[in-house]
Amino acid sequence: MVDFESSREDYYTATLKELESLIQERRQEREFVNKQLNLFTNALFSALQSVVIEARERGLTEMGEPRLVEHPAGGGRRALQIPIEDWSVIFVPLVGNARPNIRDEAQIPGTFFKQNCGRMAVFIGNEPDSESFYDFLILPNGSWFAWGYGWPRQAATIEETEFKPLAAGLIASFMKDIFRTWRTRDETVLGQAMDARKRAFVFGLPGDET
Repeated sequence: MVDFESSREDYYTATLKELESLIQERRQEREFVNKQLNLFTNALFSALQSVVIEARERGLTEMGEPRLVEHPAGGGRRALQIPIEDWSVIFVPLVGNARPNIRDEAQIPGTFFKQNCGRMAVFIGNEPDSESFYDFLILPNGSWFAWGYGWPRQAATIEETEFKPLAAGLIASFMKDIFRTWRTRDETVLGQAMDARKRAFVFGLPGDET
């Protein structure tokens, strides 16, 4: 005779153990990815600040001093804003982790599209509705991948990355590739023209001309 009550209890206990194992695994993965994102962020921000300081010491004052911005989420999170001429770029580590979006067509191994990763997004200017034009993905195996507007980069691990050349290359690519185009007449309004905080041009990236 089958003891249904005992079978149900065994199933319940086994399910709880499976749930516990799953949560522990996800917790460890999340903690590891967050740690890797923090390491990457600190190293990249330090390198970017160093490159800008050296550039300014060479007389390239079109680059302003980098500014760390506290993230509203707290927990010590910060973004880094770099003024360049009369515009700026801002690097923002995103809160949490998630799977890469396959619609972005990032050229990473397909298996990573099913794993959680950390992310840092890069924006032009500081308007709330600005869209990210460049991304860093911190992968769950400790490596990272960067891509956007035709400048993909990948490194095996954070420890193997030479961050100063990476930072210098990034800033040089921004200076070379990001351009400005006057808005059309029907998009140029008087209030904008009379407000020194507003710009009557739009930013472009390679390929936008077409």
